[in-house]
Amino acid sequence: MDRNKAQQFMLKVVGDAGTALAAALIVIGDRAGLFRHMAGAGPMTSEMLTERCGLHARYVEEWLAAMVCAGYVSYDPAREAYELPPEHALYLADPSSEYYLAGLFKGLPQLMAAVPQIAEAFEQGKGVPFADYGAHLPVALEHMNRSVYEHRLVKAWLPAMPQVVRRLEEGGSAIDVGCGTGIVPILLARAFPRARIAGLDLDAHSIEIAKANAREAGLEDRVRFIHASAEDLPIERPWDFISTFDCIHDLPDPAAALRRMRVALAPEGTVLMVEPKAADRLEDNAHSPFARMLYGISCLHCVPQSLAQGGRGLGACWGEARARDMADDAGFGHFSTLPIRSPAQSFYELRA
Repeated sequence: MDRNKAQQFMLKVVGDAGTALAAALIVIGDRAGLFRHMAGAGPMTSEMLTERCGLHARYVEEWLAAMVCAGYVSYDPAREAYELPPEHALYLADPSSEYYLAGLFKGLPQLMAAVPQIAEAFEQGKGVPFADYGAHLPVALEHMNRSVYEHRLVKAWLPAMPQVVRRLEEGGSAIDVGCGTGIVPILLARAFPRARIAGLDLDAHSIEIAKANAREAGLEDRVRFIHASAEDLPIERPWDFISTFDCIHDLPDPAAALRRMRVALAPEGTVLMVEPKAADRLEDNAHSPFARMLYGISCLHCVPQSLAQGGRGLGACWGEARARDMADDAGFGHFSTLPIRSPAQSFYELRA
């Protein structure tokens, strides 16, 4: 045994445990508004932050110490002052910002609560249904993605497919498969008032939240939400645009879903398949922080969800080669990776 290597690994294990605990405190800091109150405020003492946010002083003091050790907050011992650097506040303080990343942590309580059930699934080979992760998970997933969609879907992503923009402006039709709480359909309905817009999801609770979101946006008469599986995508009236965001890898039979989309697509229609950005080979993902996160989410959520539906558990980490093969097998004659810059997502355009 290499004792130095063993020592280094021990420090990694301890560090990973600290990271996991810090993640829980990030959820608390986001929910309690601590990051928001620190953003742009400059150095402040624990007492100053306590007064500003109106929280319990002892909790704030200990939270700050944990955030300093986690590298999220800086500390000046001479003044006993804490600061959230602007480079950190960019990602933590404003939920409406397209750079907001604190939402990544909001689903952790639900994922961790499901760990005993997932461990049992390891032994029995069964899955964990989406509903078993709790009623709060759909909204947590929304918070992970909403600000990015609001800033980029219409302004940056759709212009990469001018034929889609043109068709929706003319009054075409669009459906978002795996729509969750309905953010994408609502944004499409707002941007293209002449278009026929729908969202589809297998989770009944998510569909109810989506309908409520549409009512709140004043678009309940413009957006139709369908409680159904991707394999039951309506085909009676062809769709000009079908989108899927972080959805295909969760399905029990991605190939069948893509074949259904091919059948449901209008002759000049387009499918936008957005999936996590990863390489096709594990060895090419091994040192990527994004892949580390994605494999974790995949093992705790994506694979169990697919297996629960009788699927094979495709998982979230695969790249362009797998995407192209699936599109070819489904009968799409055109496949391309769109030139959209994103550190975390790949955008695949599929057409007949």
